[in-house]
Amino acid sequence: MLAATGTRETLRSKSYIFEPKLDGYRALCLKRGGTLQFISRNNRDITPEFPELAFGDLIKSDCLLDGEIVIYDEKGNPSFALMQQRKHLRPPPTYVAFDILELEGRDLRGLPLSERKKLLLETVKEGGNLQTMPSTENGEELWNVITARGLEGVMAKKKDSIYITGRSRAWLKIKFEKTVDCVIVGYATKTREIASLALGLYNAAALTYVGQVGTGFSESLLERLSKELVRASNDAALPKNVHPVVPEKVCEVKYLEYTKDGRLRAPVFLRIRDDKPPRECTIDQVTKGA
Repeated sequence: MLAATGTRETLRSKSYIFEPKLDGYRALCLKRGGTLQFISRNNRDITPEFPELAFGDLIKSDCLLDGEIVIYDEKGNPSFALMQQRKHLRPPPTYVAFDILELEGRDLRGLPLSERKKLLLETVKEGGNLQTMPSTENGEELWNVITARGLEGVMAKKKDSIYITGRSRAWLKIKFEKTVDCVIVGYATKTREIASLALGLYNAAALTYVGQVGTGFSESLLERLSKELVRASNDAALPKNVHPVVPEKVCEVKYLEYTKDGRLRAPVFLRIRDDKPPRECTIDQVTKGA
């Protein structure tokens, strides 16, 4: 289940519970017998990437959990930068479970979130690198705490929401700045091989060009992208100075606004999202609730 974009007005609502928005890798955790398996959002088995997450004895029954794999920095804040370091350099990860979808063969997706939360707490025992997501009904108070700690934002989830596949406005992400996950559809060359990245968002089945981002990169990232981006055939929908690439990589950018002519205003590159499939980069990120 994916969240839509919300606004701070939601923080005053009594229909939601509120959770910190963690900056990590979204992953399902499947327990069968004594074995744990972690599945990414693009349906990839990432279990071998996180061997430290061996907490099967803390989960009472076979189940399917939804949660976030995070790495905490020295201040106790989730750090996406640490997540992207090589395994032998990064601190150990933690799995933060926020939902339970199956329990002992029973599908729980049709239950209200409030009931699923109770079952989650009955099934999972916190310890080591396994946590359950804290929540509150006071969204404004949580917002103040998150602001003080410099975290990413707040998740608002309707108490009676069932768990569905895809994006739903029953779950909202409320962030401090406007950000959007885009597909890299090309690049432009000026004084260096990659001077800017062309960005696209899916509008139904078609990729729509929404502009270029030319700031926020490190030299090491540009060097990496020059090796990883695969040139594609010419695309008439892109500006003439853009070299099209196979649309398989996702990046997150922050921006001021989405303009009437369908462009991101003043975008700044934030990071590559290897954990997110391109098809989830839809235009409703900027056209609804932004």
